[in-house]
Amino acid sequence: MSRLLALLVAAVLLSGCFGQPGTARDVSRAAATGADALICNQGEPATLVKVVDGDTIDVKLANGKQERIRLIGIDTPERGETCFTEATDRLKALLADGQVTLMKDKSERDRYGRLVRYVCSAGGIFTEGRLVREGYAVPYRYYPDVYYADYLQELGAEATADATGCLFRDAMRDSSANGTTCCLICRNGKACGDSCIPRDVTCRLKTGCACDG
Repeated sequence: MSRLLALLVAAVLLSGCFGQPGTARDVSRAAATGADALICNQGEPATLVKVVDGDTIDVKLANGKQERIRLIGIDTPERGETCFTEATDRLKALLADGQVTLMKDKSERDRYGRLVRYVCSAGGIFTEGRLVREGYAVPYRYYPDVYYADYLQELGAEATADATGCLFRDAMRDSSANGTTCCLICRNGKACGDSCIPRDVTCRLKTGCACDG
């Protein structure tokens, strides 16, 4: 369990929010509802100029300079791939109010010169987490910027298990678990890390517990 989610789980348990004991999954999900507020409580304000795709935006900083931002910790389909339009449109909807908060991890820029930042909406939504949990993005570790990597991985595992959203809904169909080499057989879609994704979507994750059936 990630540091963030462990803290939230402890807070939920101590608060007595549940009238009756729930499952670990219930507690985890309830705790995760407070994650956005915990993550999005600081950062640099900016104005959205354009959503380029599901993991890239253009913004105007407070100093008036325009910058391209690569969202940290996620990967979304490229143009022409399944779910590209859906991921892009979902990010547009999440940032529809036009104001964002940018949060730095370790790096300033990537090899393409883009600023690398976590992004929150003006309404306090942690966009990387929301895109992963809703099945529009897969978690991806961009070293050294991995502060929320474990948390995003957990959200990805939940999205996979629930066959959520554009990336996982169809690709998980007819997939099944077995007890041998792989814990998830991908009969529809292809293996990518711990998940099954559409066959035409580029996979940049290392081999996990999924394999092609």
